[in-house]
Amino acid sequence: MFTKVLIPYDFSDDAEYIIRCLKNIPRIREVILVHVTRSLYLVSSPERENPEADYARLRLEKVRDLIEMPRSKVRIIVEEITGGEISDAVIRVAEREQVSLILMGRRGRGVIETILLGSTAWDILRFCPSSLLLIHPPENVSEFSPGVRCPDIFTRALVCTDFSEPDIETLLTDILPLVSSVDLFHVVSKGDTDEEINRSVMEAEERLKSIVISCPEKSIPVRTHVRIGDAADEIIRFSEKEDISLIVVKSTGTRGFVHKIIGGTTEAIARNAKKPLFILRRSE
Repeated sequence: MFTKVLIPYDFSDDAEYIIRCLKNIPRIREVILVHVTRSLYLVSSPERENPEADYARLRLEKVRDLIEMPRSKVRIIVEEITGGEISDAVIRVAEREQVSLILMGRRGRGVIETILLGSTAWDILRFCPSSLLLIHPPENVSEFSPGVRCPDIFTRALVCTDFSEPDIETLLTDILPLVSSVDLFHVVSKGDTDEEINRSVMEAEERLKSIVISCPEKSIPVRTHVRIGDAADEIIRFSEKEDISLIVVKSTGTRGFVHKIIGGTTEAIARNAKKPLFILRRSE
């Protein structure tokens, strides 16, 4: 899953912090740093030079030289656009390069801010041929200092499921071998009576147990949890209480659990959770 990683780079502190976290993501063979800049001309032409693009390329080259991953190839791409959204350009590059993962921060300027605050977040999940890993940089400015390392991501994963198709366990093939333990999590958010809610809880517990039994990585400890309430609130509360290192969800769900980012559960998690969020692309 992590063979080819694309990082939308806007030269913010958050983007620089994401570069540090590359060391904690195994199996990367190629990193693509992408900066999108708007052309000075209505129609792009090889004969016309854009000084902003040249400057961005020089800055990206300096960033590339700072990446200490001797076994991985690092490339830079400066994508010029004459119109449209920056996130659309990122999607085009991701499709053209056939990347397996987009890695980015929660805050920042340009594409990062656009993706998290605009409707293009849903476009990326629907149309981009890759999964999305959001790493939330520290709130404290002092933690951005060069000596502060990015925490380990793949230690204790909180895998959230709403039991919709495709099954969450079918999307975890590349993640399970990397984590030390897994917490399977389901939130019962509907029910008109106590009896109906209790029945939903019992059914969820049985379904989670069946997932554990079918888990291919038998050596990894797997715990199951069922909560009642708002899905995003319960996921965030559990992740903070139990010191989860990574929250894992699907990009879509037929019953609305992670149906979309804007206005949905995943958007709430992306804005408010302090843990990295892995959004798995739905299998075709």
